[in-house]
Amino acid sequence: MIRDVEKIKKLPPRAEQSIMVKWLETGKISPFQAIQALCYECMGYYQDSELLEGDCGDPQCPLFKFNYYNRRAHPEFKKKLTPEQKQRIREQFKKNMELRKVAKKP
Repeated sequence: MIRDVEKIKKLPPRAEQSIMVKWLETGKISPFQAIQALCYECMGYYQDSELLEGDCGDPQCPLFKFNYYNRRAHPEFKKKLTPEQKQRIREQFKKNMELRKVAKKP
């Protein structure tokens, strides 16, 4: 398990990465963010893009149904996205992250 903020910042960017960094730096995250951070860590920091196409494969895990990427827990994700749809989702995510940053500034 990586618990070094600088090493985590060098990993491929994912939404959960910022949550993990926030936890390591401040120790303050919401319960849902804690679930996301644990799944991020357990899934090897999603360094392998193939992991995003499937799920963790452990339905016995008590957090299984809360992991965003688990297709068995979230049947709505069974549909494959086109490259255009994936790009739109990425752009929307970046836009939302920028809006959050602006909203947090005093």
